Amino acid sequence: MAVLGTTDAPLDIFGGLVTDMVPADLPGGASPDCADVAFQLGAVKTRPGLLSMYTPISGNPTINYLKTYIQPNLAETLLTMDSSGTLWGEFTPGTLTQIASGIVAGSHAKSATLFGREYIAVSDGQFGIDIPRQYDGTYFDRVSQVGPGGGPTSAADAPAELPISIASSPTGAVCLSGVATITTTVAHNYLAGQTVTIAGVTDSSFVGVWVIASVPSVTTFTFLEGGADSTSGGGTVTLTPQMSAGVHQVAVFFQTRQGYFTQPSPPVSWTAAGGNQVAITGIPLALGDSNIVARVLAFTASGGDTFFYTTGLDNTPNMVIADNTTTSLTLDFSDTVLLAGASADSLFQQVELGECLGVLGYSSRLFWWGERNKLDNFENLSFDGAWIGNTPLGWTTDPTYGLGGLLAASSIWGGSYEIIGDGVTFTRGMITQPAALDDDGVPRISPNTSYSVRARVKALAPLTQGTLHVQLYSVSGSISTTGLQVTAAQANAQAAGAFGEFIGVLTAPLSSIPADLLLRVYADGTTTNSGGFAVDNIEIFPTVLPYNASLVRASFAEKPESYDGVSGLISVAENNGQALRAAFELRGQLYFVKEHSIYSTQDDGVNEPSGWTLTEVSTTIGTPSVDGVDVGEDWAVIADRAGLYLFNGGEPVKISQEIQPLWDSINWSAGHTLWVRVDTRAKRILVGVPISPATQPNRILALDYRGLQTAGEIMSLSTIHSSEYTGRVLAPARCRKWAPWCITANAATLAERPDGTAQFFLGNGVGNGKIYELSDTQLSDDGAAIPSYYTTYFLPSVDDESSLQLRVHRKLFAYLTCYVEGAGNLNLTAFPINEAFPTALVALPLSSPAPKDLEMPINLLGERVAFQVSTNQAGAWFRLSRLVISVMPDPWSPVRGGN
Repeated sequence: MAVLGTTDAPLDIFGGLVTDMVPADLPGGASPDCADVAFQLGAVKTRPGLLSMYTPISGNPTINYLKTYIQPNLAETLLTMDSSGTLWGEFTPGTLTQIASGIVAGSHAKSATLFGREYIAVSDGQFGIDIPRQYDGTYFDRVSQVGPGGGPTSAADAPAELPISIASSPTGAVCLSGVATITTTVAHNYLAGQTVTIAGVTDSSFVGVWVIASVPSVTTFTFLEGGADSTSGGGTVTLTPQMSAGVHQVAVFFQTRQGYFTQPSPPVSWTAAGGNQVAITGIPLALGDSNIVARVLAFTASGGDTFFYTTGLDNTPNMVIADNTTTSLTLDFSDTVLLAGASADSLFQQVELGECLGVLGYSSRLFWWGERNKLDNFENLSFDGAWIGNTPLGWTTDPTYGLGGLLAASSIWGGSYEIIGDGVTFTRGMITQPAALDDDGVPRISPNTSYSVRARVKALAPLTQGTLHVQLYSVSGSISTTGLQVTAAQANAQAAGAFGEFIGVLTAPLSSIPADLLLRVYADGTTTNSGGFAVDNIEIFPTVLPYNASLVRASFAEKPESYDGVSGLISVAENNGQALRAAFELRGQLYFVKEHSIYSTQDDGVNEPSGWTLTEVSTTIGTPSVDGVDVGEDWAVIADRAGLYLFNGGEPVKISQEIQPLWDSINWSAGHTLWVRVDTRAKRILVGVPISPATQPNRILALDYRGLQTAGEIMSLSTIHSSEYTGRVLAPARCRKWAPWCITANAATLAERPDGTAQFFLGNGVGNGKIYELSDTQLSDDGAAIPSYYTTYFLPSVDDESSLQLRVHRKLFAYLTCYVEGAGNLNLTAFPINEAFPTALVALPLSSPAPKDLEMPINLLGERVAFQVSTNQAGAWFRLSRLVISVMPDPWSPVRGGN
């Protein structure tokens, strides 16, 4: 084929996809259609393939969460959660080990690393659905929890102290250099700081009232006497209690292995006569809560209402019980010593963190959002707040119908309440607690308000009949609400041994709240079988307000599990009708992203978060997804329904206008499932989206920003723009470049690997149990072909027609030359009219490296022609850096003369 008389029309700019213009109008360098390609400067190539990284997880679940957790020893551990509700960790490279199971099936997760732990919010993609968790490389615990539902059984003056005999002279009483040492004939059980009275010693200089300085052994103690050296003995020593007369209160709280202090129990009071120790009995035990390492007693001074505790340091009484078995303790302290101890008052304002959508670490605090709403002032609704026998503290076992209730461990967390039928009794396991007022006189149930209730329930064995009830009841008000009812059939329908969550209306609005209103839990109708129900995690909430859609809970600084019910709340534009979906930090500012708006705040170094100033950033841009925001190189990208926006502290700027029709095809009813990840290593922004009618991400929209150095360049250098001089539309070489990838993935992360590299990982969304690495050396998608193709603009352009003297009429496209390397066969297709009328060309074999240009005659007639290159075999790939078409005006029929 001769090319004499033709003119070469070269193409060496390969830009990204543009669907916001008619294909025939695109300038040279833009692409009207491409998929599964990646861009390099001056070239377009097959995208990286999917390399399966681990043995597939049994049951073929999807992967709904991926995150690198950097442990305190700097070990980099990949965490992943599958759709069956199992959390896995990569402790040995290439192997996943199960960390925990029993998380709500089908849930997603968002997490943050802070203080050496990974804090995990578990959600359905819109709001929390399971309790928040934390993982420290060893323990998988919940984040925050209720304290004891009740205080000690009793607090009262201990019996008067009896004198103890002092050993005989010369060893019973010895003074040396001003320090007196007393040796008793039996163990004395005294503590440093206590006061004792010594009488009857032969040397009267030892007689008197003294403060114990140290306790060298169980039968010796010392005090500072200041007299001459002496040896003596005989006589007695009697503890002189320092407790002041008057009304005192005592409460108890738990300490977890992470150092978290729970909310204290309701206090118990007693009137001290003065001069006696206090005997505390029935101290609550944290039954079922394996993370509780200690219980702490906090007291008020005489007539006071402020709680303090001491730890045994600096000769103070030890009010910390470092076990989970001791139920009684006798203590002695003065008001002066107590008031110099640690205050526990702030603990009373703490709340248990509910199920949340997302979490972020900022300024040594944790911030959680998307929380399910629940009332905080009922006692021990999760049954994790200690028990007496088979009665959870805070509850009362009904004297008539209470038989059959049992303490049990919970697969959710801590304890659960079981009700066992006996085949005879109709109503079983009834427990109650006040529903009108809490221990501080604060209303629990308010008038004229409808309330609903959630509860986790399971069948202990296949049940043939029976119903579990959670209801309100009052004798004086003749109230017995239907409440939540879970039948045997409903409980049986859950997975074997698994809790299912049930929701029902607890009560319609009550015009007034009787003082004897009770919350009741019981089962009935079990007379013909001996099975039963287990119930856990009861949550009561106003029916019209099931979620805290605009509230953020912030922890205290350096206390990631402590959440104050007032000072720890940030309300983000609560009346604008939008739910809070995401948060991120940029240059020391904390940003909250709602569905269609953005707000910022900053630690002012003075106030708790409720006092920080909140500033409006945008009233139009937001995201529907908890993963709809990611931070890149000192900027953030936000997936809004209108497009992808880049934000660097000013106004968000749209960076996806060139693919707007494709963006509009996203199924926005499932927009909460989309995700955004910035691959700073490969200079790509990847957005996993559900293209309609999919309800989970089934495409990745890849934006290549290689060659663009700043946020400003990414924002301004679009695939196409108009010339400031000629007004013509141009496609520059340095620009952002889009391409859709046919990958179904529910989760993604830039994973830190043990070898010090960062690799992009994807969690499958097709249900095959696999996690993939996006690998440049992988030439298939886990064995399947990568269907990559790239379509050029319709050439020649108007400018080329003029500069190459081709005129605007019909042309003969005679010959094609291209420099392309790869493997397999390169398929070529021409579109001489439009993309609806393809013409297949001869496939060309590929090699790498390519020793020469590939060329072939094509002999096509048309005003303009677009060319598509593609590979579609496993192991095949291409990299195209130059394409030249030899073209001339049609020598036979330059115009058709008609249509």
